[in-house]
Amino acid sequence: MTRPLAIIGDVHGEVGRLSALIRELAGRRLVFVGDYVNRGAEVRATLDELITLKARAPETVFLLGNHEVAFLEFLTGALPFYHFAGLGGLATIRAYLPRASKDVRAELAEAVPAAHLTFMEACRHYFETPDLVVSHCGVDPLNPRGRDKIDMVLNRHEELFDSGLALDKLVVCGHYAQVSGVPYIRNRVVCVDTGCGTFGGPLTALLLPERKFLQR
Repeated sequence: MTRPLAIIGDVHGEVGRLSALIRELAGRRLVFVGDYVNRGAEVRATLDELITLKARAPETVFLLGNHEVAFLEFLTGALPFYHFAGLGGLATIRAYLPRASKDVRAELAEAVPAAHLTFMEACRHYFETPDLVVSHCGVDPLNPRGRDKIDMVLNRHEELFDSGLALDKLVVCGHYAQVSGVPYIRNRVVCVDTGCGTFGGPLTALLLPERKFLQR
């Protein structure tokens, strides 16, 4: 690993924490684990910030989270309103539509900038090096070499937190919000979702190769 990395946890519309953290990570390649939308109040501004970052630092890695999948599926009609709302989608809707009338889905689809859709659609499913794999929900311990979208983005692999787990690479993920606000680190598994935008927790970055954390 020639250039130091910063792997950044779930943002969920907290653009203030995002901006503050990015400012302190100059010189590192950034890898985001996904979940930029829903729950937090500033989803639109968050995507604007990430798109600006992508233009300024094109080597930045933006991974797909299940909340981006839900947002895109809601816009196309593949996900019902009640399901999207249950995932914190009301905050996303309000970020684009201060007022909605009858057809919320159609009005939202018209209000979302094309650049935001392009950004989400271009997000990768995982990032991997010879000794590291990063994805939104980690790897399936029963199939640790599987790399499909379901295993990397959409599933919940609770077995990652079993005490006897043995993996051949460091696995870094988000998705599993740590109610303590402290990142999980054990058995070559690190979870950097510390509740940002979900319950007021900080936004966390794992610094590699130092294996230290930075929170804002």
